[in-house]
Amino acid sequence: MDLKEKLKTIKPRENAGSTASNRFDYQKNWAICKLIELSKSNSDFLLAFEFHDDIILFNSSSNPSSIDFFQVKTKKTGKHTLNSLLKIPKKSKNSILGKLLTNKINFDSETSSLNIISNSHFNFKPLSKAKICCNELTDTEKTKIQSSLTSELGVKWLNDFLDIIFFDTSDLSIEHHGELAKSRLSDFIENKYSTDIKFNPSLAYRTIFDEVNRRNNIEKEVVTFDEVIQYKAISKEDFELMLKRVTIEPDILTKIKDKIFHALDATGIAISHRKKLTSAWKDMEIEYLKIDNAFFKKCTSIVQKTIDDNLDALDKDVLKSTNFILDKISKNKVIGTQKLYSKYFLEVLILKELYDE
Repeated sequence: MDLKEKLKTIKPRENAGSTASNRFDYQKNWAICKLIELSKSNSDFLLAFEFHDDIILFNSSSNPSSIDFFQVKTKKTGKHTLNSLLKIPKKSKNSILGKLLTNKINFDSETSSLNIISNSHFNFKPLSKAKICCNELTDTEKTKIQSSLTSELGVKWLNDFLDIIFFDTSDLSIEHHGELAKSRLSDFIENKYSTDIKFNPSLAYRTIFDEVNRRNNIEKEVVTFDEVIQYKAISKEDFELMLKRVTIEPDILTKIKDKIFHALDATGIAISHRKKLTSAWKDMEIEYLKIDNAFFKKCTSIVQKTIDDNLDALDKDVLKSTNFILDKISKNKVIGTQKLYSKYFLEVLILKELYDE
Protein backbone atom coordinates (compact mmCIF):
# COMPACT_ATOMS: atom_id res chain seq x y z
CA MET A 1 0.00 0.00 0.00
CA ASP A 2 1.53 3.35 -1.03
CA LEU A 3 1.45 6.44 1.17
CA LYS A 4 -1.52 8.09 -0.57
CA GLU A 5 -3.62 4.96 -0.08
CA LYS A 6 -2.50 4.62 3.53
CA LEU A 7 -3.71 8.17 4.27
CA LYS A 8 -7.24 7.07 3.36
CA THR A 9 -7.24 4.28 5.94
CA ILE A 10 -5.55 6.05 8.87
CA LYS A 11 -7.61 8.92 10.29
CA PRO A 12 -5.91 11.84 12.07
CA ARG A 13 -6.07 11.68 15.88
CA GLU A 14 -8.05 14.88 16.32
CA ASN A 15 -9.07 18.17 14.73
CA ALA A 16 -9.17 20.25 17.91
CA GLY A 17 -5.74 21.64 17.16
CA SER A 18 -7.17 23.86 14.45
CA THR A 19 -9.40 25.64 16.92
CA ALA A 20 -6.71 25.93 19.57
CA SER A 21 -4.18 27.31 17.11
CA ASN A 22 -6.53 30.14 16.19
CA ARG A 23 -5.32 31.76 19.42
CA PHE A 24 -1.69 31.02 18.83
CA ASP A 25 0.25 32.32 15.85
CA TYR A 26 3.71 31.02 16.67
CA GLN A 27 3.10 27.75 14.85
CA LYS A 28 1.97 29.56 11.71
CA ASN A 29 4.98 31.88 11.70
CA TRP A 30 7.28 28.87 12.16
CA ALA A 31 5.54 27.32 9.14
CA ILE A 32 6.25 30.43 7.05
CA CYS A 33 9.92 30.21 7.98
CA LYS A 34 9.87 26.50 7.09
CA LEU A 35 8.35 27.31 3.69
CA ILE A 36 11.16 29.81 3.09
CA GLU A 37 13.77 27.23 4.09
CA LEU A 38 12.26 24.54 1.85
CA SER A 39 11.96 26.91 -1.11
CA LYS A 40 15.70 27.50 -1.14
CA SER A 41 16.07 23.96 -2.44
CA ASN A 42 15.02 22.73 -5.88
CA SER A 43 13.23 19.74 -4.36
CA ASP A 44 9.47 19.42 -4.43
CA PHE A 45 7.52 19.42 -1.16
CA LEU A 46 4.09 19.68 0.40
CA LEU A 47 3.69 21.27 3.85
CA ALA A 48 0.40 20.33 5.54
CA PHE A 49 -1.19 21.86 8.64
CA GLU A 50 -3.15 20.22 11.47
CA PHE A 51 -3.26 16.87 9.70
CA HIS A 52 -2.02 13.93 11.81
CA ASP A 53 0.16 16.46 13.65
CA ASP A 54 0.72 20.21 13.99
CA ILE A 55 2.70 20.33 10.75
CA ILE A 56 3.82 17.54 8.45
CA LEU A 57 6.12 17.60 5.46
CA PHE A 58 5.63 15.33 2.44
CA ASN A 59 8.64 14.88 0.15
CA SER A 60 6.45 15.35 -2.93
CA SER A 61 3.25 17.16 -3.84
CA SER A 62 2.28 14.50 -6.38
CA ASN A 63 3.58 11.11 -5.31
CA PRO A 64 5.05 11.27 -1.78
CA SER A 65 6.96 8.42 -0.21
CA SER A 66 8.04 9.94 3.12
CA ILE A 67 6.78 12.28 5.85
CA ASP A 68 8.47 14.44 8.49
CA PHE A 69 6.24 15.15 11.51
CA PHE A 70 6.47 18.32 13.60
CA GLN A 71 4.89 19.19 16.93
CA VAL A 72 5.27 22.85 17.88
CA LYS A 73 5.36 23.47 21.63
CA THR A 74 5.85 26.95 23.11
CA LYS A 75 6.90 27.84 26.62
CA LYS A 76 7.03 31.31 28.15
CA THR A 77 9.57 30.44 30.83
CA GLY A 78 11.78 27.52 31.76
CA LYS A 79 12.91 24.51 29.75
CA HIS A 80 11.28 21.33 28.53
CA THR A 81 12.21 18.34 30.64
CA LEU A 82 12.06 14.67 29.84
CA ASN A 83 9.37 14.27 32.48
CA SER A 84 7.19 16.96 30.88
CA LEU A 85 7.52 15.34 27.46
CA LEU A 86 6.62 11.90 28.83
CA LYS A 87 3.83 12.95 31.19
CA ILE A 88 0.30 12.00 30.12
CA PRO A 89 -2.15 14.84 30.97
CA LYS A 90 -5.36 13.85 32.76
CA LYS A 91 -7.61 14.60 29.78
CA SER A 92 -5.31 13.05 27.19
CA LYS A 93 -4.50 9.53 26.09
CA ASN A 94 -0.90 10.23 25.27
CA SER A 95 2.15 12.21 26.29
CA ILE A 96 3.80 14.68 23.92
CA LEU A 97 6.37 12.10 22.85
CA GLY A 98 3.69 9.41 22.78
CA LYS A 99 1.60 11.39 20.29
CA LEU A 100 4.68 11.99 18.19
CA LEU A 101 5.66 8.33 18.14
CA THR A 102 2.13 7.30 17.14
CA ASN A 103 2.92 8.76 13.73
CA LYS A 104 5.79 6.29 13.34
CA ILE A 105 3.49 3.44 14.35
CA ASN A 106 0.88 4.52 11.79
CA PHE A 107 3.34 5.32 9.02
CA ASP A 108 6.25 3.03 9.82
CA SER A 109 8.24 2.87 6.59
CA GLU A 110 7.16 6.35 5.44
CA THR A 111 8.27 8.27 8.56
CA SER A 112 11.48 10.17 7.88
CA SER A 113 11.68 12.08 11.18
CA LEU A 114 9.73 12.99 14.32
CA ASN A 115 10.36 16.50 15.59
CA ILE A 116 9.43 18.59 18.61
CA ILE A 117 9.90 22.29 17.83
CA SER A 118 9.98 24.87 20.60
CA ASN A 119 11.04 28.41 21.38
CA SER A 120 12.36 27.04 24.67
CA HIS A 121 15.45 24.90 25.24
CA PHE A 122 15.32 21.25 26.25
CA ASN A 123 16.85 20.31 29.58
CA PHE A 124 19.07 17.53 28.23
CA LYS A 125 22.80 16.95 28.49
CA PRO A 126 23.86 18.35 25.04
CA LEU A 127 22.66 21.82 26.07
CA SER A 128 24.89 23.68 23.63
CA LYS A 129 23.08 22.33 20.57
CA ALA A 130 19.91 23.84 19.10
CA LYS A 131 18.87 20.54 17.53
CA ILE A 132 19.34 17.34 19.51
CA CYS A 133 18.84 13.82 18.17
CA CYS A 134 17.34 11.40 20.65
CA ASN A 135 20.29 9.08 20.07
CA GLU A 136 22.61 11.75 21.51
CA LEU A 137 21.00 11.58 24.93
CA THR A 138 22.56 9.73 27.82
CA ASP A 139 21.89 6.02 28.24
CA THR A 140 19.81 6.81 31.33
CA GLU A 141 17.63 9.26 29.37
CA LYS A 142 17.22 6.89 26.45
CA THR A 143 16.27 4.03 28.74
CA LYS A 144 13.68 6.23 30.43
CA ILE A 145 12.15 7.19 27.07
CA GLN A 146 12.09 3.58 25.90
CA SER A 147 10.49 2.29 29.09
CA SER A 148 7.87 5.04 29.29
CA LEU A 149 6.78 4.92 25.65
CA THR A 150 6.77 1.12 25.50
CA SER A 151 4.39 1.13 28.47
CA GLU A 152 2.25 3.99 27.12
CA LEU A 153 1.82 2.72 23.57
CA GLY A 154 1.87 -0.99 24.18
CA VAL A 155 4.38 -1.67 21.45
CA LYS A 156 7.84 -3.14 21.48
CA TRP A 157 10.42 -0.38 21.45
CA LEU A 158 12.68 -0.28 18.41
CA ASN A 159 16.13 1.20 18.90
CA ASP A 160 16.15 2.71 15.43
CA PHE A 161 13.37 5.07 16.58
CA LEU A 162 16.08 6.94 18.48
CA ASP A 163 17.72 8.05 15.24
CA ILE A 164 14.63 9.83 13.89
CA ILE A 165 13.40 11.73 16.99
CA PHE A 166 14.67 15.30 17.24
CA PHE A 167 14.30 18.09 19.81
CA ASP A 168 14.71 21.39 17.97
CA THR A 169 14.98 24.80 19.66
CA SER A 170 13.78 27.38 17.14
CA ASP A 171 15.38 30.80 16.93
CA LEU A 172 11.91 32.34 16.63
CA SER A 173 11.28 34.00 19.96
CA ILE A 174 7.86 33.84 21.59
CA GLU A 175 7.79 37.63 21.90
CA HIS A 176 8.75 38.59 18.33
CA HIS A 177 7.95 35.61 16.10
CA GLY A 178 5.73 37.69 13.79
CA GLU A 179 8.36 40.37 13.23
CA LEU A 180 11.06 37.76 12.66
CA ALA A 181 8.97 35.81 10.15
CA LYS A 182 8.12 39.03 8.31
CA SER A 183 11.79 40.06 8.20
CA ARG A 184 12.89 36.66 6.86
CA LEU A 185 10.18 36.69 4.22
CA SER A 186 11.21 40.18 3.11
CA ASP A 187 14.91 39.21 2.91
CA PHE A 188 14.03 36.04 1.01
CA ILE A 189 11.94 37.93 -1.56
CA GLU A 190 14.67 40.55 -2.08
CA ASN A 191 17.35 37.89 -2.58
CA LYS A 192 15.16 35.77 -4.83
CA TYR A 193 13.77 38.46 -7.12
CA SER A 194 16.52 41.12 -6.83
CA THR A 195 16.31 44.45 -5.03
CA ASP A 196 14.81 46.15 -8.09
CA ILE A 197 11.39 44.71 -7.36
CA LYS A 198 9.16 47.01 -5.36
CA PHE A 199 6.97 45.25 -2.86
CA ASN A 200 5.28 46.00 0.43
CA PRO A 201 6.84 43.76 3.12
CA SER A 202 3.83 44.14 5.43
CA LEU A 203 1.38 43.27 2.66
CA ALA A 204 3.51 40.30 1.53
CA TYR A 205 3.71 38.90 5.06
CA ARG A 206 0.04 39.49 5.83
CA THR A 207 -1.02 37.81 2.58
CA ILE A 208 1.06 34.69 3.13
CA PHE A 209 0.23 34.51 6.85
CA ASP A 210 -3.48 34.70 6.05
CA GLU A 211 -3.09 31.86 3.52
CA VAL A 212 -1.27 29.67 6.08
CA ASN A 213 -3.86 30.63 8.68
CA ARG A 214 -6.77 29.74 6.40
CA ARG A 215 -5.42 26.30 5.55
CA ASN A 216 -4.37 25.65 9.13
CA ASN A 217 -7.80 26.47 10.56
CA ILE A 218 -10.02 24.57 8.13
CA GLU A 219 -11.92 22.04 10.23
CA LYS A 220 -13.28 20.03 7.32
CA GLU A 221 -12.61 16.31 7.63
CA VAL A 222 -9.82 15.54 5.20
CA VAL A 223 -9.04 11.97 4.21
CA THR A 224 -7.48 11.66 0.75
CA PHE A 225 -4.17 13.11 -0.39
CA ASP A 226 -5.97 15.22 -3.00
CA GLU A 227 -8.08 16.75 -0.20
CA VAL A 228 -4.93 17.49 1.78
CA ILE A 229 -3.54 19.38 -1.21
CA GLN A 230 -6.79 21.29 -1.75
CA TYR A 231 -7.61 22.26 1.82
CA LYS A 232 -4.75 21.75 4.25
CA ALA A 233 -1.38 22.22 2.56
CA ILE A 234 0.96 24.45 0.58
CA SER A 235 3.20 22.97 -2.11
CA LYS A 236 6.41 24.35 -3.55
CA GLU A 237 4.43 25.48 -6.60
CA ASP A 238 1.79 27.15 -4.40
CA PHE A 239 4.42 29.07 -2.45
CA GLU A 240 6.18 30.18 -5.62
CA LEU A 241 2.87 31.50 -6.93
CA MET A 242 2.21 33.33 -3.65
CA LEU A 243 5.63 34.98 -3.82
CA LYS A 244 5.08 36.13 -7.39
CA ARG A 245 1.68 37.55 -6.54
CA VAL A 246 2.95 39.53 -3.55
CA THR A 247 5.89 40.94 -5.51
CA ILE A 248 4.41 41.67 -8.96
CA GLU A 249 0.68 42.24 -8.46
CA PRO A 250 0.96 44.87 -5.67
CA ASP A 251 2.88 47.17 -8.03
CA ILE A 252 0.02 46.95 -10.53
CA LEU A 253 -2.52 47.53 -7.78
CA THR A 254 -0.59 50.56 -6.53
CA LYS A 255 -0.74 52.19 -9.97
CA ILE A 256 -4.49 51.55 -10.16
CA LYS A 257 -4.95 52.87 -6.62
CA ASP A 258 -3.06 56.08 -7.45
CA LYS A 259 -5.35 56.73 -10.43
CA ILE A 260 -8.45 56.03 -8.37
CA PHE A 261 -7.61 58.30 -5.46
CA HIS A 262 -6.46 61.07 -7.80
CA ALA A 263 -9.90 60.92 -9.43
CA LEU A 264 -11.64 60.79 -6.04
CA ASP A 265 -9.71 63.83 -4.82
CA ALA A 266 -10.82 65.70 -7.91
CA THR A 267 -14.45 65.15 -6.89
CA GLY A 268 -13.82 66.69 -3.48
CA ILE A 269 -14.40 63.45 -1.57
CA ALA A 270 -14.86 63.91 2.18
CA ILE A 271 -11.77 63.10 4.23
CA SER A 272 -13.69 60.61 6.40
CA HIS A 273 -14.94 58.74 3.32
CA ARG A 274 -11.46 58.75 1.78
CA LYS A 275 -9.93 57.27 4.92
CA LYS A 276 -12.51 54.47 5.01
CA LEU A 277 -11.82 53.65 1.37
CA THR A 278 -8.06 53.68 2.01
CA SER A 279 -8.51 51.18 4.84
CA ALA A 280 -10.83 49.01 2.75
CA TRP A 281 -8.32 49.03 -0.12
CA LYS A 282 -5.76 47.29 2.12
CA ASP A 283 -8.27 44.55 2.90
CA MET A 284 -9.19 44.24 -0.75
CA GLU A 285 -5.52 43.80 -1.70
CA ILE A 286 -5.23 40.87 0.69
CA GLU A 287 -8.30 39.19 -0.78
CA TYR A 288 -7.09 39.84 -4.31
CA LEU A 289 -3.65 38.34 -3.66
CA LYS A 290 -4.90 35.08 -2.18
CA ILE A 291 -4.34 32.11 -4.47
CA ASP A 292 -7.59 30.27 -3.89
CA ASN A 293 -10.32 32.77 -3.07
CA ALA A 294 -13.45 31.56 -4.83
CA PHE A 295 -15.90 33.92 -3.12
CA PHE A 296 -13.85 37.04 -3.86
CA LYS A 297 -13.52 35.95 -7.48
CA LYS A 298 -17.26 35.39 -7.68
CA CYS A 299 -17.96 38.88 -6.30
CA THR A 300 -15.43 40.37 -8.70
CA SER A 301 -17.10 38.60 -11.61
CA ILE A 302 -20.48 40.04 -10.57
CA VAL A 303 -18.99 43.54 -10.42
CA GLN A 304 -17.33 43.14 -13.82
CA LYS A 305 -20.52 41.94 -15.48
CA THR A 306 -22.57 44.73 -13.89
CA ILE A 307 -20.10 47.32 -15.16
CA ASP A 308 -20.11 45.82 -18.67
CA ASP A 309 -23.92 45.72 -18.73
CA ASN A 310 -24.22 49.37 -17.66
CA LEU A 311 -21.36 51.13 -19.41
CA ASP A 312 -23.61 53.70 -21.07
CA ALA A 313 -24.99 54.73 -17.68
CA LEU A 314 -21.54 55.49 -16.25
CA ASP A 315 -21.40 59.05 -17.53
CA LYS A 316 -21.22 60.76 -14.14
CA ASP A 317 -18.25 61.44 -11.84
CA VAL A 318 -16.42 58.55 -10.24
CA LEU A 319 -18.30 58.59 -6.92
CA LYS A 320 -21.71 58.69 -8.53
CA SER A 321 -20.74 55.91 -10.95
CA THR A 322 -19.46 53.82 -8.09
CA ASN A 323 -22.67 54.29 -6.12
CA PHE A 324 -24.69 53.39 -9.22
CA ILE A 325 -22.85 50.05 -9.58
CA LEU A 326 -23.01 49.46 -5.82
CA ASP A 327 -26.78 49.84 -5.89
CA LYS A 328 -27.00 47.38 -8.80
CA ILE A 329 -24.80 44.66 -7.28
CA SER A 330 -26.49 44.97 -3.87
CA LYS A 331 -29.61 43.55 -5.51
CA ASN A 332 -27.65 40.45 -6.50
CA LYS A 333 -28.39 37.60 -4.08
CA VAL A 334 -24.74 36.62 -3.62
CA ILE A 335 -23.57 40.11 -2.70
CA GLY A 336 -26.78 41.34 -1.11
CA THR A 337 -26.85 38.57 1.48
CA GLN A 338 -23.12 38.24 2.23
CA LYS A 339 -21.65 39.54 5.51
CA LEU A 340 -17.95 39.23 4.74
CA TYR A 341 -17.32 42.43 2.78
CA SER A 342 -18.32 45.89 3.97
CA LYS A 343 -19.89 48.65 1.88
CA TYR A 344 -16.49 50.37 1.61
CA PHE A 345 -14.82 47.12 0.56
CA LEU A 346 -17.35 46.75 -2.26
CA GLU A 347 -16.79 50.38 -3.25
CA VAL A 348 -13.03 49.90 -3.69
CA LEU A 349 -13.64 46.63 -5.53
CA ILE A 350 -15.90 48.51 -7.95
CA LEU A 351 -13.34 51.29 -8.29
CA LYS A 352 -10.59 48.78 -9.04
CA GLU A 353 -12.64 47.21 -11.80
CA LEU A 354 -13.60 50.61 -13.20
CA TYR A 355 -9.96 51.70 -13.48
CA ASP A 356 -8.30 48.38 -14.29
CA GLU A 357 -7.34 48.60 -17.95
